[in-house]
Amino acid sequence: MMSKFFVAGTFALASMPAVIAQQQYGNAIEARAMLERVVAGIEADPGETISQINKGDPKFSDRDLYPTCAGPDGKMVANPNPARLGIVQKDSKDASGKPYGEELARAQEGVVTEVSFLSPRPGADKTPVQKTAFVTKISGYICLVGYAP
Repeated sequence: MMSKFFVAGTFALASMPAVIAQQQYGNAIEARAMLERVVAGIEADPGETISQINKGDPKFSDRDLYPTCAGPDGKMVANPNPARLGIVQKDSKDASGKPYGEELARAQEGVVTEVSFLSPRPGADKTPVQKTAFVTKISGYICLVGYAP
């Protein structure tokens, strides 16, 4: 009997790092839910929602998940990284040179699509990882939330 508990306990401890690693980063369900909050916010009050995103409001910031939005003129207006504000979204290229911004610019009002690109996670490690973003257009704003699958 004791050996069964030992085996079960050993397995549980051995699998803990995988569980912790999974929780360290956001997933597709959480990214999609965040995009839905962005959509609701932009529909209700675009200025306030953009301000909250830029300030890193917890409603729009969860581990490695955060939204970005380009305004109707195509320039980035919402991003928790102030250095990205004002950049023309459709000109964005990933770490491999892929012009994923062109895919973002094709977003349609009320339709959610997925765009894949290489980008580092927030933090000190700047190693690019494969990310997928949920993208949509709301009231002329193109917004997305990306996650690393």
